[in-house]
Amino acid sequence: MVRNLGVRPRGVVRAAAMIVALAAGGLVVNTQSAVAAPYDGTDPAATGCASTARTIDARNLDGGNARIELRYSSGCRTAWARITLQNGTRCVPGEDRCGSADIVRNSDGQRYSCYTPAGTNTSCYTRQVNDSGVTSFAEGWFDNGAQSYYDRTRNW
Repeated sequence: MVRNLGVRPRGVVRAAAMIVALAAGGLVVNTQSAVAAPYDGTDPAATGCASTARTIDARNLDGGNARIELRYSSGCRTAWARITLQNGTRCVPGEDRCGSADIVRNSDGQRYSCYTPAGTNTSCYTRQVNDSGVTSFAEGWFDNGAQSYYDRTRNW
């Protein structure tokens, strides 16, 4: 005797199909797209990702007074940007910021930024983006009080 089971919600049908497939020899289910990337928006130092990092590409701004870097962690498969003021360069007091860095993931445009504090000669680095299977680039801006400079790294 055949029973008419009617229409069932998709979730029930999918779950039943997965159980049948698993019983028949296994099914690989990709849940990555349903879950946010584990390192997106996190601090590379706090997560330990910085310990396996290297600079993939870098550009000098204002004749080398600032440097923008694309950093990549092979252990975490993440990327972030870092800007460093060099040669004793200091941000002009009274400016909100003189250097900034952005990391941009090409696949979806996810972007994180950081800014060097006014009156300092320091650096900053952005939060990181998951870079597994996609590419990202770093952008940097530097303003010496008289002129602004911009450059970006290659995609990685």
